[in-house]
Amino acid sequence: MENSHTRLAKTIHWTFSVLYAYGIFKQVEDLEELEDASLLNFEIFFAIVFLVIVMLRFFYMKDAKTLLGAHEEMHKGHLFIAKATHRLVYFSLIMLPTTGLLIAGILNAGLPGMTLAIALHELSAFLSYITIGIHIAASLYSRYKGEGVWNAMVPVWREEKKKDTKLISALEGIENKIYDEIEDRLIN
Repeated sequence: MENSHTRLAKTIHWTFSVLYAYGIFKQVEDLEELEDASLLNFEIFFAIVFLVIVMLRFFYMKDAKTLLGAHEEMHKGHLFIAKATHRLVYFSLIMLPTTGLLIAGILNAGLPGMTLAIALHELSAFLSYITIGIHIAASLYSRYKGEGVWNAMVPVWREEKKKDTKLISALEGIENKIYDEIEDRLIN
């Protein structure tokens, strides 16, 4: 049974995480900064590289098993939420450089629509924060429960085995009700 992502998948995941963090850290605070042609060209180059890498990552990972490494069969409702979250992460990560390039194009050509382009860019950044935050929180929660999913992508702080406590049993009872509802309403 396959219980871990490939070394390439892990490398892409963690390298891209660093690239994303760098993009957030170095972001342009004021549109007037882009009047500097060298900064504008760097931002365009960075956006294109970011977009190419996220698209390569998407196409490489799109067929990877969701919740790989789980010790037990995962509920269909759980898989639905995990896949939807991953798709929203990819959507936001594709929209970030795309809207950044749109801003650069509007700025370069002197076209109208900058306010809308900036709003879309800010929305995609916000969506990326939210979806990546959900992804990280879910990963930590899964690790806390000892489901095995953490070990499939994260090379440190290894899980030992599935935990069986009253708290985890209660939380899983709530989860299963939610997953059943999702399965009844959205999957079937």
